[in-house]
Amino acid sequence: MQRIQDMFINMEEVAEDAYKNTELLLSQYTKVMFRIEKNLVDIDYELYAEEGTHLKEMLYNLVDFDATAEKRRIQDKILNNDMNLCLLEIMRDSLLALRDYPKNGQLYYRLLKYRYFEAGNTNEDVMLMLDDMPSTTYYRNRKKAIRLYATMLFAFTRPEKVQNKMEELNWKKSGSKSAVNW
Repeated sequence: MQRIQDMFINMEEVAEDAYKNTELLLSQYTKVMFRIEKNLVDIDYELYAEEGTHLKEMLYNLVDFDATAEKRRIQDKILNNDMNLCLLEIMRDSLLALRDYPKNGQLYYRLLKYRYFEAGNTNEDVMLMLDDMPSTTYYRNRKKAIRLYATMLFAFTRPEKVQNKMEELNWKKSGSKSAVNW
C-alpha cells in the first residue's frame, strides 16, 4: 500500500529517460496502427492467392491450420500483429487511466489523444483544439501529460495482461511447430 501512495505523491516526476522513451512510444502509435492494418490486408491477399480463402475464414479454422512453410509464415505474421495490438491496447488503457487522474487528467487526456492517438494532428492543431491554448502553456502541459502518462503506462498497466498474452502467443507458436522462445 505504501508503494502505491508513494507513486501518487511522485506521479508527475518520472526520470528523463522514461519521459523520452514514452514520448518516442507515443510518436509511434499511429505508425504501428497503420502497419498492423496494412499487414492484415497483405496477409488477407497472400492467403487468398495461396488458398482461395480470406483471412476471416481462415481464422475460424486456425486450430486446424496446416503446417506448410507458407502457412506458418502467415500464422507468424498474424501472431506478430496480435502482440502489437496488445501493446496498443495497453497504451489506450493507460490513456484512459490518465483521463481519470484528479489533477488535470481530462486536459492531459485530450492533449495526448489529439496529438498522438489521432493521426495527422500537429502540435499547432492540438493547440487550436484545446481552445486556442497558448504555445508556452501547451508545451508545459504536454510535458506534464507525457510524464504522467509514463507513470500510468509503466506503473498502472496490468503486468499479468502482458504476461498472459506472451504465454498465449508462446503456446500458439510452440503448437505450430515453429516455436520461438520469447
